[in-house]
Amino acid sequence: MKLFQSKLFALIASVAIAAQLLAACSPAISAPTQESTEPPHSHAAPDSKVLNSAESASTTDLLVVHQTNPTLKKIAPLVFQQAVRKLWEDHVTWTRVYIIAALADLPEADTAAQRLLQNQVDIGNAIKPFYGDQAGEQLTSLLNDHILTAADLLAAAKSGDIVKFEEANTRWYENADQIAAFLNGANPDNWPLADMQSMMKSHLDLTLEEATARLNEDWSGDVAAYDKVHDEILHMADMLSDGIIKQFPKNFANQKASQQEIDLTLAMDKLWEDHVTWTRVFIISVTSDLPDAGTAAERLLQNQVDIGNAIKPVYGDEAGEQLTSLLNDHILTAADLLAAAKSGDIAKFEEANKRWYDNADQIATFLNSANPDNWPLADMQSMMNSHLDLTLEEATARLNGDWAGDVVAYDKVHDEILHMAGMLTEGIVAQFPKNFK
Repeated sequence: MKLFQSKLFALIASVAIAAQLLAACSPAISAPTQESTEPPHSHAAPDSKVLNSAESASTTDLLVVHQTNPTLKKIAPLVFQQAVRKLWEDHVTWTRVYIIAALADLPEADTAAQRLLQNQVDIGNAIKPFYGDQAGEQLTSLLNDHILTAADLLAAAKSGDIVKFEEANTRWYENADQIAAFLNGANPDNWPLADMQSMMKSHLDLTLEEATARLNEDWSGDVAAYDKVHDEILHMADMLSDGIIKQFPKNFANQKASQQEIDLTLAMDKLWEDHVTWTRVFIISVTSDLPDAGTAAERLLQNQVDIGNAIKPVYGDEAGEQLTSLLNDHILTAADLLAAAKSGDIAKFEEANKRWYDNADQIATFLNSANPDNWPLADMQSMMNSHLDLTLEEATARLNGDWAGDVVAYDKVHDEILHMAGMLTEGIVAQFPKNFK
């Protein structure tokens, strides 16, 4: 808490400048050149012997090292499934951030685009240990075209240029078929062409639905569309990870997790992914004075209900309602904190900041009391404080107009929330082992 209180005066002093920056137009989206250096948030290349802290990168690197040293432990299928999901979570999250920024002419649009393009590099790198460097580069190239053509499509739709829109739309769906053909060629037994074509078409259809809702300022439709995008991309990620595991069984350990444990793990990951995604959308909307802030807040509050409901089967209805109430306070106090920082009200900021961290301790105490053997109080307090620190770092970067820092901060938020989800999942499985046989 003291770390971020020390940043308060710099944050407030920059609000006026940030507000002016938010009115500026962003540079055009362009693919990174071969000579460009990797941004600070990018993952290490798969041939690196240093394991990155991000789940997707560490899993990929571990496989490369394993191929040169067969004595190392094989990858757990569930861990690999989570890693592939994270890569595609990044894909739809940064696509959404770019759509929001580009349509609202926000100054961070180009930075969001570069992070989105880096994700295509990450996805290509992730398949290199299985299919080789050339295949990884080819997939990245196809995915870059997917992103750059989508940017053309969005620009044409925004300007009302029907001819350019239809031309870009045709290229976009043709590129989707090229990606489907590439995947089928790499793994014909497990990735049938028709399935890959349907999968890619669904992804494009839903992304276009999301962008259309925003263009029409249909905020509730925009929320519903993104929820469908999120569900579909997880289905896509699972199809891809399942196909790789089946094609390269020697690289993977036997599945030790029960189906019940797998279901809980993936559900918990998704709930907390929603938590940080909708927190991010709300922060963007509030700091940029966008008209969808209220709708984003409602979706974020619904996520707290969903999290509370998720623990009811093991801890009961009363505990679920109590957790939802505590998480609602977490969100509403964060909104007060953001408003105070944006307005430059130091007294209100400090008061809200204190309430926010007090609430974090209350959540930690609740979790510890529900599962004292597996959720030690000190661990829960550290976990919650880390979540707040990183979220405040994200908001601070945005209010300062530090778009590169904003990207780095969210990547840390994303990694940390998956670590949190893992701690909670492991604690529940350890406490109720009979439920997860």
